[in-house]
Amino acid sequence: MATATARKPITPTTLTAAELADFLVEQVTPMRALFQSGNPDTQTGSMVVYDGVMDIVKTLRAGDIAPMVAQVRLIGINRRAAHYYVRTVTAHRPA
Repeated sequence: MATATARKPITPTTLTAAELADFLVEQVTPMRALFQSGNPDTQTGSMVVYDGVMDIVKTLRAGDIAPMVAQVRLIGINRRAAHYYVRTVTAHRPA
């Protein structure tokens, strides 16, 4: 039997596609240092998150997806990040 889970609504980002792409790159660039981590989970998780976010960045810069679609894709990437205990990536700049 399936259980219903409460889902949080997605607050659309106020960033343009180019701004969001730049902001995402700012967040994942430090993860490259974790590629050589001695912890295999951290190493794998950082690569998975970095590669996933960079794919989103490429499509944002090419104009193939809207920022809202990128936010939805980030949800899946952040779920994988949580599995590997790697930091999550956001689409909103802190106030």
